[in-house]
This record gives sequence, structure tokens and C-alpha cells, in this order.
Amino acid sequence: MLLRVGLTSLTGGIEEYARRFDVLELRADPARLPPAKVLRRMKGGAAGRVAFSVLAPPELTKKALEAPAEMSLAVEAAAAVEASFLILQTGPTVGPSERVRTRLQTLVKTLERPGLRIGWEPRGPFEPEQAAAFAESAGITLVEDRSQADSEGGGVVYTRLRAEGAGARLTSGALERLSMRLITAEEAWVIVEGRPTPKARARIRQAIQALADEAAEFADEDEASEETEDDELDDDADELDDDDETDSDDDDDEDGEEEDGGDTR
Repeated sequence: MLLRVGLTSLTGGIEEYARRFDVLELRADPARLPPAKVLRRMKGGAAGRVAFSVLAPPELTKKALEAPAEMSLAVEAAAAVEASFLILQTGPTVGPSERVRTRLQTLVKTLERPGLRIGWEPRGPFEPEQAAAFAESAGITLVEDRSQADSEGGGVVYTRLRAEGAGARLTSGALERLSMRLITAEEAWVIVEGRPTPKARARIRQAIQALADEAAEFADEDEASEETEDDELDDDADELDDDDETDSDDDDDEDGEEEDGGDTR
């Protein structure tokens, strides 16, 4: 599994950040987002050790649903850092109406770029099943807090451990739930909100590795059990063959005795 863990803001310089995390999510907020020139320098300073994603907050996504050109700030930022993901957040006022679905699909098509994946994080009235079905139909990645959501599955996963949940605090229970829901993924992008411990990446990696080791141990035990059963079946088959041979020898002896008796008479 390719696992990347990072934060929603840069703490210190990018070189220092790269020693602890390997993805940085940039919020496309005019008041917070650095100019494209600064973003390109940041990308260069990361020297390939940090991947980037760009988050379009709910207010920006809502505007872009009406006028896709409103997403230009996020698009320019994604281009400057060669982002792997552009995440569209929708808020409580964006519901699962047919109009919203159509406009969201249209927006996604205008944002498609080579090498750029589109993620969608509904923070509104979409039911989990509705959100999952729409994301699949639109060919985008559904973003959830997988330390709380019941979603599982492989492929590419982008998950946000929200600050108000136990996931961002990296409690043992949250780490266990997160690991169980990421273990089958080919790629996992984990964004931790708030101010987590600098050891967040190491703790998440350790939790997933521990679960993988446990699964491998069970698999080895199952294989050993199957081999033992096969050996026992082979032994039973050999015993049956020996019994058949013994019975056959006894029959031959009896036939020989009968023939001998006939010659004597």
C-alpha cells in the first residue's frame, strides 16, 4: 500500500515538514493561500518528498456550482504544486437534488486534468449510501473520516480525520478502526485536522502494519491447518489402500487353497 499522511496547514518550513509528513493539503482560501510563485517554490523545496492536494471549501464549491470559473483559484494552486488531488467540499446547503447532482458532474468535468484526481467531501444532507453511489457514478473519490464512517474497500482512498472526532486525536480505538478500513487500499491519503502529534504518520503506519501482520499470521495458521488436514486425508487414503491390498492378498490366498484342494481330489 502507498500510504501518505499529512496536515491541513504547513507548520514550519517545507523541509522540516517533509521530515514528519508526506502530503500537505492546501486550502483554496484567498485570505490564506500563498501566491502561485510561492507555491511553486514550496513545491521545489519539497524535492519530491511531499505530495500536495488542494481543498476547495464549501463556500467556493457552492459558487463554482453556479459558475465553474469561480474555481480558478483552486485550479491555479493545483497547477502550481502539481497537486495529486483537488477536493470539493460541499456544505449543509448543498443537498442531493437532481439539479445539484447535474451541476456537480458538470463542475467535475471542467476540472479534469491529466494526473489530477477529483475528490468530493459532502458535509451536508447526503446520506452515506447516496454519496457513495453518486461518487462512483461521477468517477470521483468520496472523502470521509474513515475512523468513523463504515466505508471499506480497496483502490484509492482519501480520508480526513476530522478535528472534532477521535480520529484526529489518534486514540487507539480510532487507529484500529482506521486501519481496518484502509488495510485493503492500494493507496491511502490520510489528512489529519487540528494539531496532531508530530508522530502521527508513524503511529498510523504502525497501526496498519500491526493489522497486516495479524492478518498474515492468521493466513499462515489457516494454511498450516489446511496442510495438516491434507496430510491426514493422505494418511487415511494410504491406510485404505493398505487395507485393500491386505484384503486382496487374503482373497488370493483363499483362491490358491481352493485350487490346491481341487488338484488333490
